[in-house]
Amino acid sequence: MKKILILILFILFSVPVFSQEIYQYGVKAEIFENNTVNYKLTLIFVNSSDQVFIIPIGFPNNINIDSNSDCKILPSNLETNIVCNITSSNKTTVIVSYDSNQKVSKNNYYLFEDFFKINYYVNTVPILIKLPEGTGLREPIESSYSPGNALIGSDGRRTIINWQMNDLKNGDRVDISIAYERIGEVIISGFPVQIVAMIVVLIVASIGIFYQFYWRNRNVNLIIPILKKDEKKIFDIIMKNGSGVNQKIIVNDSGYSKAKVSKVLKSLEERGILRLERIGRKNKVHIEKNFEKKPQKASGNN
Repeated sequence: MKKILILILFILFSVPVFSQEIYQYGVKAEIFENNTVNYKLTLIFVNSSDQVFIIPIGFPNNINIDSNSDCKILPSNLETNIVCNITSSNKTTVIVSYDSNQKVSKNNYYLFEDFFKINYYVNTVPILIKLPEGTGLREPIESSYSPGNALIGSDGRRTIINWQMNDLKNGDRVDISIAYERIGEVIISGFPVQIVAMIVVLIVASIGIFYQFYWRNRNVNLIIPILKKDEKKIFDIIMKNGSGVNQKIIVNDSGYSKAKVSKVLKSLEERGILRLERIGRKNKVHIEKNFEKKPQKASGNN
């Protein structure tokens, strides 16, 4: 690795920097919903025979180089570089593709930020950024992107921001920032309004359920102390099996006679605690709504 770096430095210092020129340094970046950014750099060299160019690209993933020239990926602790040895005096095109997941941040909105270092004289630098589907520039639009001399367009599905820069010099740096948000998404204290609304609905529903069960249990707790021993035993059996229990089950579980059970049920019905329903030869016993409680144990009717 050290030998390669020494060789590169030797070549660089052997060729005057002012003689090196890139005709086009094109940047195309597509931002996706998961905040990953796919880059495509299109470098066009003209009359650059027997020259070595080093293009810094940060710390990307999935790097791919498409070119008929001798280009290599040179990683380092500082940043990754693309090193191209241009041997032809004719037009040479180098396309570098890579991904990055470190360029988009989110607070109350999404913010894409990146920069491109120019190490050589460059005739033209076209930059095109595509936002994710379903998003748009943040209001006010005029201050949502930088530099400010951009053209805003769309392909029918995604917002596109274009810049065209010319005659950049060695040492120049192009800084890009775009603030965008989901269309129709309103943020309240850092949370989308849809999430806030869902939380409110859940809270209201929870209060309603609590209120319903609290008052039912409260009514049950109020009625039990005034019941006689046999009434309480039968009422507990009904609560255990649930409203609509067959009277025969009450007789079996209580150990009381049919006549005694019928007498107790009749008394509880007259006091508005139970409701008896005759279905054929069977009697169904229902708890009135004010005293109904979720059964503790399911039991079949015989």
